[in-house]
Amino acid sequence: MTDTPKHIKEAQLKIWLSKTPGERLYQFIMDNDAMYKALREFKIKNGLPLGSLDPVGEYLNKKK
Repeated sequence: MTDTPKHIKEAQLKIWLSKTPGERLYQFIMDNDAMYKALREFKIKNGLPLGSLDPVGEYLNKKK
């Protein structure tokens, strides 16, 4: 995003890099899981087809 000031981006990067690789991986997994849960809930709430929430898995299944 372009609306975040540079000093804020630098602070965020400093905080992120101060974490261990394990902490960063854990945070990524938790954020990713939360994103998929929110997407699923949104689709259910709005009556949209769930489809595959895993685009890589969907691609690999079609490839078979």
